[in-house]
Amino acid sequence: MTFKEFNLKLQQQFELMQQFKLFRLDITGQQIWDSYLQGFTPEENPVFRDPNSSSHNCNDDKSFIRRYGNIVAIDEKFNTVTMFDIDVEGTQYENTVAFIKQLLSKGKVQEVFFETFNELNFLPYEKCTKTQAKYQLGHIKTLKKYTQEEVDKFGVVNTTDVYEFHHFHTFLDKSFVDNSGNSVEKIMGDFRDSKNVFQRAMQEISLDTLSLVKDLIVQGSLLNGDAHLFKLNEFIPLKQEYDSLSADKKDNWCWVKSYKLPIAKFRNELIGTLCVELAEGVELNQACLTWNKRVDPANYMKAKAPITANQIKEAQKFVEENGYTESFNRRFAVLSDIDVSEIKHMNVDGKEVKQVGLFAGVQPSVSTQHKRSQFDGIEEVSIEKFMKDILPSCTSIEAFLENRFEGNLISLITANAQSKPIFKWSNNYSWTYNGNLTGKSQIKEAVKTAGGKTDGVLRFSIMWADGDGDNSDLDAHCKEPLGHIYYSDKRSLSGGNLDIDIRTPNGKLAVENITFPSLSKMKDGSYSFSVHQFSDRGSKGFKAEIEFNGETYQYEFNKVVDGYVPVAIVTLNKGQFTISHKLPESSSNKSLWGLESNQFHKVNLVCLSPNHWGNNNIGNKHYFFMLDGCKSDVPLRSFHNEYLIGDLLAHRKTLEVLADTTKLTPTQNQLAGLGFNATVGDSIIVKLKGSHVRTVKIKF
Repeated sequence: MTFKEFNLKLQQQFELMQQFKLFRLDITGQQIWDSYLQGFTPEENPVFRDPNSSSHNCNDDKSFIRRYGNIVAIDEKFNTVTMFDIDVEGTQYENTVAFIKQLLSKGKVQEVFFETFNELNFLPYEKCTKTQAKYQLGHIKTLKKYTQEEVDKFGVVNTTDVYEFHHFHTFLDKSFVDNSGNSVEKIMGDFRDSKNVFQRAMQEISLDTLSLVKDLIVQGSLLNGDAHLFKLNEFIPLKQEYDSLSADKKDNWCWVKSYKLPIAKFRNELIGTLCVELAEGVELNQACLTWNKRVDPANYMKAKAPITANQIKEAQKFVEENGYTESFNRRFAVLSDIDVSEIKHMNVDGKEVKQVGLFAGVQPSVSTQHKRSQFDGIEEVSIEKFMKDILPSCTSIEAFLENRFEGNLISLITANAQSKPIFKWSNNYSWTYNGNLTGKSQIKEAVKTAGGKTDGVLRFSIMWADGDGDNSDLDAHCKEPLGHIYYSDKRSLSGGNLDIDIRTPNGKLAVENITFPSLSKMKDGSYSFSVHQFSDRGSKGFKAEIEFNGETYQYEFNKVVDGYVPVAIVTLNKGQFTISHKLPESSSNKSLWGLESNQFHKVNLVCLSPNHWGNNNIGNKHYFFMLDGCKSDVPLRSFHNEYLIGDLLAHRKTLEVLADTTKLTPTQNQLAGLGFNATVGDSIIVKLKGSHVRTVKIKF
């Protein structure tokens, strides 16, 4: 076999290797070159020019072997394949190839192999361009004409002939040539770090841990966990494959799989850190709490408690063995479900018990649009006086549905009458507010969730973004007698405090909040509230609220915020607040659970919440005004853990997930309307018919 034939075999083998990813072994090029020369007998490798030079001892060949001899491919079965895995049996290259193969078989993959364009362009092989499909590695041949001095020295050559020498060379596909301009050290370091981090994850994180974290995301126990679910879905099959390999294949597998893998550094990411903590034995609840704090410090308590497969089995067993299965088969209540003997209040004289009015047959007034300001100065009554003195004599009630009642929308929910009670009261009825916000405003609830205070005597809150592509930085401002409250001066001598300052929504609902805790430090004068656009990043406007004396005023600004936008001026005079609106109050009509806002709507039923039916007197009292034609437009939870009896609370984590994953789809004729928590300041305007017609504002 000639040298050219031998080199051709190496080239063909290297071409086959390039269908896989290429790597370098930890065997040095010098070790391979030494093995190459040792494989020849003196007869196969005669002295060429002097005792230090032989036919196979060429500097160009030596350079090629030292630079490229330790390249390997890793095939589909994760075995290493070398350039020397060729058949040369019976030739002068048989022993040298055998020696090299034996040496390489002891090696371990150390690095990814690639060349950089800059390096190839520097090497003397060929002039390179970035559009080449193949790049030459090594010299193809060299030509040599000797001088008389060299002839005298070597003796076996002459000065008249031109000698042609062929060398080891091969060709590299452009996919293995880096054009980024980065240094070799950086590129190799990135590949190596990815492989090492990937392998550590495979070794340290069990499949059970990965499955548990996936379950936690599905359960809603990890804030923003859905954003990381795709990583788990990609990582879990890789872990399954890794676990199925024999020990001698795992290292090669890690090199191949981590190669330019976007999730190779999964272990170092947030989701990977959680997996490692759980794998190292951190208690489940603590690991989830730590995750939630990392992801969203303001909202870390919002996520559901984590549950395990064993907890689910235990909860299911308890529910089945104690006869509660049917109780959790819940549905929306309808008007015919209600036993009117349980829905009652005391008459004026306290002697006769009358049923609460059921006004199913009463026709409403003609629909007319109204503004709340039209009802300024109307008679105000407390809810207690209304229930005791006014409601018994009414033949019909209509409620004015304001835009701000979006959080007061409520639906009554029940189970089969024969089912075993699961709540702290003696019936199987429960209720759910729109968005599970217990009847409070969306803005107010968002402020509380973000850690702001909402229980002062005066509050100004703004809200924007909420995933609509608006990443602007809006600021709440208040100019008041003792200062100017804003992001640079968050506290005033008046006690006013900007307790939430969000600069970058990043796709999330953003709020800012200024609250005054008490009148004691506040001075008489004007409190001017405005919104300022600090940085416009796709501004789409904002919503705002001002609250005092149990009244909430709402505003919407649905266009780009440019500079300062005055919202309202609240004046304090001798302990009393009044307001002057600079933006119009929100009065545009909207559909609230199928009913148009800013109109009166027929009330089918007035009742207390089920925890105060009959002899029950458990927890906060709610007043429900069920509206004709009202129907939830989103699925609602069928129960809440805080309602459950003590025996079931032992399984509260599992039941919390059950409630969230078995929401009720809206149905026709569901009993729905407006709910008001007796402990939360609020009001509703109602039009009454009975002995005479009147319009009153009921205060809660």
